Amino acid sequence: MKPITLIHSGVAILIGATIGIVNIPSIVNSGKLAQVAVAAEPYPQADENGDYYIVNGQGSAYMPYEWEVVDPDPNGLNCRDMDHSSPRINDIYNFPIRTAFPTGERILSSGINPDDRGLPWLRVGSSFTRHPCFVRANSRFVRPIRPLPKPF
Repeated sequence: MKPITLIHSGVAILIGATIGIVNIPSIVNSGKLAQVAVAAEPYPQADENGDYYIVNGQGSAYMPYEWEVVDPDPNGLNCRDMDHSSPRINDIYNFPIRTAFPTGERILSSGINPDDRGLPWLRVGSSFTRHPCFVRANSRFVRPIRPLPKPF
C-alpha cells in the first residue's frame, strides 16, 4: 500500500502499509491522539519595561521584522553605528550616532541583540548588511509591524 497523508483539523496523519488502514474519526475522538505542537515563528514581545525580546527564537538573535519608529523626539530616533575600534563590542549605547529616524518611519531589522547590560537593540539592516546600525528595542521608541521573509 502506498502511504498517504490526511489533513484533519490542521493535524497531518500519515497512513500507510506499516500501520494499515484505520478509522481516523474513532482515533481522533478516542482521546488517544496527542495534540501536535506546531513550531511558531519567532516574534517580538515587550516585557514589563517595554523592552522587546524574541519569543520562539530558540536562543537565536535572528528575527527579520519590519518596525515603525514611535519615538516622539523631534530629532528622531538615534541609530548607533557599530564601533569597530571599541574594545567592547556590546557597549552599543556608546557607539557613535550614524543617523536618526523620524517618527513614523519604517525600518527593517534582521534581529535583536543585547548590549553588555542585557538591554535589547534592533540590528537595523539585513543579515547581509556589512555596517548595521542599532536602535533600542523598546516600546517607547519602536513597535513591531510584521515579519519579513527569510532570508533577509
